[in-house]
Amino acid sequence: MPKPRPKPQARGLATGLRAARKATDLTSTAVGAQLGWSQSTVSRIETGKRNASPDEVIAMLALYGVKGPERERLLSMARDADRSTWLETHQDRITTQAVTLAEYEAEAVELTLLELILVPGLLQTVSYTRAMMNAGGVSAANIEPRVQQRADRQRVLDTANPPQVLAIIDEAVLHRRIGGRRVMTEQLRHLLTMADRPNLDLRVIPFDHGGHSGINGAFLLARFEKDRPIVHVENLRSGLFLDDPADVGPYEEAIASMTAIALDPSASAEMVEEALGRYERSE
Repeated sequence: MPKPRPKPQARGLATGLRAARKATDLTSTAVGAQLGWSQSTVSRIETGKRNASPDEVIAMLALYGVKGPERERLLSMARDADRSTWLETHQDRITTQAVTLAEYEAEAVELTLLELILVPGLLQTVSYTRAMMNAGGVSAANIEPRVQQRADRQRVLDTANPPQVLAIIDEAVLHRRIGGRRVMTEQLRHLLTMADRPNLDLRVIPFDHGGHSGINGAFLLARFEKDRPIVHVENLRSGLFLDDPADVGPYEEAIASMTAIALDPSASAEMVEEALGRYERSE
């Protein structure tokens, strides 16, 4: 029987420890030598294949010179690495969760994206992402690194074997003028181009339907070939991973419910084209 996938928080701890090592320019072999471990032990810790104990994390962070709040954050993650939920609070920096999410997206065979207000991140243009972050109050110093990080995530859709993507959006996404008419024109053209790909299924829930089971907020659900699915929910100052089937199940039910009421791909594309036409005529 295959070994269960590490919990999201354990995966995030691995990401944080790997980043801390790379900031010192130490190799995993050098770390192992200084701590009296094998290189494979360091590698397994950094890939999440082996949970690091709090004492091991203390030793690694001391070697890397990590102190203060960052030390306490990673140490706390080590103590709770087996939790099925992982909540991370943040401001506007690139978070450990954002890096971990990109890793999950790269491993997934299916991704379901639900958005009520914004175009899903994996389908955004650079101009749209930048305008969205400006409007959302992201500091000027952090906008470009986050724009680049999102563009890097999108490369998963251009791989030789990309995941199947179901993107469910509310009609409101098409009408909210993020960045103005030109940005929206470019964005909706891009959305139509992406919707033509064989691995992408775009569905729009029209205003006429009224309320629906996704009304409580956006989320991403990733499915894997051998492991159980996970959910990621992002809020203003926090992100949340859910791994337990009891927590993920309601999101799967919501996806089934919304897919049933959304327009089919052809009608969804027509709605996007109509919105695009309105932006083009108003330029």
